[in-house]
Amino acid sequence: MLTARKTAVRRRKVLTAALATALLLGTAGCSTVGGETQTANASPYLVKTKEGPLKVGFSNSFAGNAFRTQMIAELQYAADNRKNDVASLTITDANNSVDTQLSQINDLLTKGIDILLVDAASATALNGAIERAWQQGVLVVSFDNEVTSEHGIVVNIDQTEFGKVGGDWLAGKVGKGESVVTLDGAAGSPVNDSRLNGAMAPLKAAGILTAGQANTDWDQAKGQSAASNLLSAHPDVKGIYSQGGAASLGAINAIEQRGGKLVPITGEGYNGFLKKWKQLKDASGWESIAPSAPPALAANALDIAIKAMRGTDPGRTPKVELPVITQDTLEKYVRPDLSDALFLPTGLPDDILNKNYK
Repeated sequence: MLTARKTAVRRRKVLTAALATALLLGTAGCSTVGGETQTANASPYLVKTKEGPLKVGFSNSFAGNAFRTQMIAELQYAADNRKNDVASLTITDANNSVDTQLSQINDLLTKGIDILLVDAASATALNGAIERAWQQGVLVVSFDNEVTSEHGIVVNIDQTEFGKVGGDWLAGKVGKGESVVTLDGAAGSPVNDSRLNGAMAPLKAAGILTAGQANTDWDQAKGQSAASNLLSAHPDVKGIYSQGGAASLGAINAIEQRGGKLVPITGEGYNGFLKKWKQLKDASGWESIAPSAPPALAANALDIAIKAMRGTDPGRTPKVELPVITQDTLEKYVRPDLSDALFLPTGLPDDILNKNYK
């Protein structure tokens, strides 16, 4: 009988301990703020939700081309139209220096920002700063040139697919055993590497050789100079893989200045390239393709960041649809009435476009 009582007591103690553990686990993810029970975040990339207008910082690796200029305009327009969500927007320019970008991120954190948007100079070198931001309760969203840290959301088109679209198209225009040259972006940047890797896979699979390459920073003047030099060194190439529309336009200009025959050239949704493409299409049926990473990606990143701060989990890597401009859809996107420097598609309204891109 005594043994039975002891066994019953032990069972009650075990059940009590189990119940306490269950209650602890059930409430471990909750906290009480202002009399309301809220779920605390165990996610490695989300932070505690916050109401009211939010302070936003944008750490930009550089702002030295038309794409980045429009990116800032798209972000500013989006922020200006969300006064209930955005208290302030602070933008920094690291001039392609990782050390400068790290310093600027630290400065933004000391200003008490709630959201940190990042277009990174390096996929990995900023990870320590990204983790510190997350530890301080700052939501981090990288876009365009991403970071690899698990402590931030990544918003992007599929940059590898961007490259693959152009590579697939070019592989269909150039014969096996023939050569192409590549006009790349900014050396070492995540976008450059992803696009180039995406393009090279189908070209290599088709038996197409790469005779040379040059970095252009996605810039028209640099693209024109690089194309001129590459074509001088490799006059028999049958195509050009260019991952930036401005560089593509520069390549066309270089060929025309040399009096050469146009070869297949991939492009991007850069209005100057699209206008030239349409001119050549109408005159001779010249063909191209233009996957596009719209500068409005910055506005997408802001929207996702705000929703995350309000309690919506978008996942760590929400993708934005990759727009692709083709021979059949060119007229839908090209804006002959606006300047070359515009990237399409865009989220900017016509009044701003007419003001800034006429």
